Amino acid sequence: MNKKIRAISLMLVACMLFSVAGCKIRIHSKETTETTTTTEATTTEATTEATTTAESSAATEPSETTSSESSGFPEKGCKIEFPSGDRYLYKMYLTLDDKKNTIGGHVDATFFNDSSDDWDKLCLRDYSSLFLKPEDAGYDGGVKTNGALTEINNIQDSRTGNTIEYERDKDVSVVWLPLEKKLAPGEKMTLSYDFVAQIPTVADRYGVQDGVFCITNFYPILAEYTSEGWSHIGFYACGECFYSEIADFDVMLTVPSDMVVLSTGVETSEAKEGDTKTIGIYAECVRDFVFCGSKNFKLVEGDYKDTHVRTAYFEEEKPEYDKMEAEIALKAAIDSLEAFGSAFGEYPYKDLEVIIAPISAGGMEYPNLVIISKAFVGTGDSDESRKEIYQLSADNVVSHEVGHQWFMGIVGSNSGLQPWLDESFASFTEYIYELAVYPDKAHQLPVTFDDGYYTRNVPINKSYFDYDDNMSYISSVYWRGKQILVNMYELLGEEQFNGIIREYVHEFAFKNADQMDFFNLLYKYAGTDNEKLNDIIYENFDDTVQPPKAA
Repeated sequence: MNKKIRAISLMLVACMLFSVAGCKIRIHSKETTETTTTTEATTTEATTEATTTAESSAATEPSETTSSESSGFPEKGCKIEFPSGDRYLYKMYLTLDDKKNTIGGHVDATFFNDSSDDWDKLCLRDYSSLFLKPEDAGYDGGVKTNGALTEINNIQDSRTGNTIEYERDKDVSVVWLPLEKKLAPGEKMTLSYDFVAQIPTVADRYGVQDGVFCITNFYPILAEYTSEGWSHIGFYACGECFYSEIADFDVMLTVPSDMVVLSTGVETSEAKEGDTKTIGIYAECVRDFVFCGSKNFKLVEGDYKDTHVRTAYFEEEKPEYDKMEAEIALKAAIDSLEAFGSAFGEYPYKDLEVIIAPISAGGMEYPNLVIISKAFVGTGDSDESRKEIYQLSADNVVSHEVGHQWFMGIVGSNSGLQPWLDESFASFTEYIYELAVYPDKAHQLPVTFDDGYYTRNVPINKSYFDYDDNMSYISSVYWRGKQILVNMYELLGEEQFNGIIREYVHEFAFKNADQMDFFNLLYKYAGTDNEKLNDIIYENFDDTVQPPKAA
């Protein structure tokens, strides 16, 4: 890449970063820390290949370790199997009204108490209610757009048949449902409700802009129950903050008949009636259900092994550039599946959707679906310069968002309280992608950004709410976190470090992991007396995860 193109590209990446970093911190309630086949065709919410030479100096040649196990890892490219046994099930009958900009319908949520406590109440998260009109907000929070409080009606407990009246917290996304009859450990129930959510006119992960509907986190979903009770940390827009249990989703979605829809899960049926169509969708073993739709979407498609990959885009002034961008994004997604499947275990789903949409953030991840920004369109003064800029975007943004399919999707975590388990790992996947896609090029450390935002000598395993501002959070969790994991990789070597991560993915697939789940495996295989590894850990993490010191 010539210097001019690289300078323009880095400026654009930085602009994407600051468009996200400038967002307001939403209302939050602090909680205590919870433990608990490629084809020919070739998102980070706030990430780039930024790092510093000071942190990279910790990387050294792989060294021998003691007090460790050196074998027993799952093989490269191992399968990740869906767990057997009972799972939560959401049966949803939904209608998107593109005239009123609403999404709603009926939900039957069947779940069971998987804790050792009686549940005398339930907690739902209603994130769409945070997109409020300023006059309706009534508190210091929310996104303050032209959205509205979600209407939730006819809430019933299948065990009693009685209607449940709900209450909202000051944080209106937190909805409490008192149970007339407690739900005992192991007991199952179905919660039925109707809802209607307003879709705001905003270039965001939830909203409609330029005829593109991004319908995410739109329905009331059961919160995660932990050893500390119901988790209801505050919403924030600078990353992933959603926390839920694995479930199956059986969805009937009614939309305008000429709308192209891409979603979590696989389409099982389609029936047209007048000016609407109803699509049957089934999603197995995922943490959420989302979809994007537009009457203007065009698709480019490809496959990686048993996974069908689609990229949706819309045409603007120069359709040939829009299609070029989509094809580059498609190939990056397929290359990511191949690279991460080998390193961490094969992607277990049948579909992956990549949506190029007019959103202000760089990208956003959801089960089986990622949204990336249209921000690079219109840049560059030639076909070649545009192609290079699109490729830079794909290498950073698409790889990061697809990496989230493993670290957020397959292995879940509380992203608000331990965001490095989510974002640092997804940023690390960018590095794995680069090594896989550009094997004939010596890996070069990325351009050094101004490190004034770095929270040096501050543990990286802090909650989002413990950072002073969004830029400190972003620079630490995305950039510094990536480099910490790269340093571990370069110290231990590919075979051992990726083997440890495969074991981590294998053991905690479709569960919610805690940071000690990762560190226990790291110490099991790398030992507790590897001085160089311990130096990395002592310098960057607090004493809750550090190895025991020698007597």
